[in-house]
Amino acid sequence: MFIKMNRGEKIKVYFKMNNRCYGLFNIIQMGKNGIVDLKITDYYNNLLILTPNTPNREKGYLTENEMNDSKFVHYAEMSYHKDGSFLHKIKDRNKVEYSNPYGEGERWVATNNIADFQPILNIAIRRMEIYNKSCKSPNLKSKEIAYICENDDLFEIKGTYLLILYIRNKALPLNCFTTSQVYSDIIGTLNEELDLCIFIQRHTYPIAEPYYSKHFKCMITPYLNNSINFCNKESSKDEMKDKLENLFDLSFNRYLNLMTGGKFINLTEDKLQLIDQVDIFYNGKEGRMPVSKPVFIRLAMNYLGDKLIEFNKLPLSVKQNLMQQWNRELECKINSVTQ
Repeated sequence: MFIKMNRGEKIKVYFKMNNRCYGLFNIIQMGKNGIVDLKITDYYNNLLILTPNTPNREKGYLTENEMNDSKFVHYAEMSYHKDGSFLHKIKDRNKVEYSNPYGEGERWVATNNIADFQPILNIAIRRMEIYNKSCKSPNLKSKEIAYICENDDLFEIKGTYLLILYIRNKALPLNCFTTSQVYSDIIGTLNEELDLCIFIQRHTYPIAEPYYSKHFKCMITPYLNNSINFCNKESSKDEMKDKLENLFDLSFNRYLNLMTGGKFINLTEDKLQLIDQVDIFYNGKEGRMPVSKPVFIRLAMNYLGDKLIEFNKLPLSVKQNLMQQWNRELECKINSVTQ
């Protein structure tokens, strides 16, 4: 991870599935001296379909009539500039066009005024098959680093997901973890105050509706497409606060940091089962134990290591007895240090 992103440096973001890395997008820092000015590229495969705003733009597919009203381009970029402007850059042959998704001249938040967090873009991943370019490991050039989202229990060929790219002020607590349902982490450090972050969750989308094709003269069911958009200026921050409250929850952040030592953690089903057992063991004993519950969980995970699966297969009484034994050993160690 960059200590901070300098001008021209690039983060290439991937997800890993079946031991292969699939590119999501690249982020390039265009600002100097710690000023955040970002360009997002390579978020599509060869061809991008630009669609006009429609009442049901989130349905995830295009009819023949909508295809006729759409634009097909081979080069596009998205950018979030230091003055708070968001822009699409479209290059069609030798012609370059810029457009502001919020209206000409509109600004959101200047990057040096982000007090908590700032959504940038979202990707609706309706078909994982669209990501058909992969590598065993990223090929990196000078000024490039890779960030790979890894979780074998989350990323799968039949999965559907919602991805949000955003910036957070370091003063805002952020919970970095993954489960079989979600992924939350810091992609990179932008400067002394700001981090670039990613959130991915499983998400269900409506199925494609059949319609009558004038070309084929019959009913057809279109393929669903993935879509990428700048976040809604009016509602996205409130929606993230409401629906993703655990992401920034201070109490959970303190608990998670004690449990992980401040490191990113994959909360696998086996780890969650261990946590359930510790909950049972600590029930009614809070305040009378040698260490707090999250610290005990961390010590137990470190102690069990790759034997965690075998531990979870033991009878409940045996697991609780083992925890009692570990607890006595902890008390002895703490008492020996304090005496």
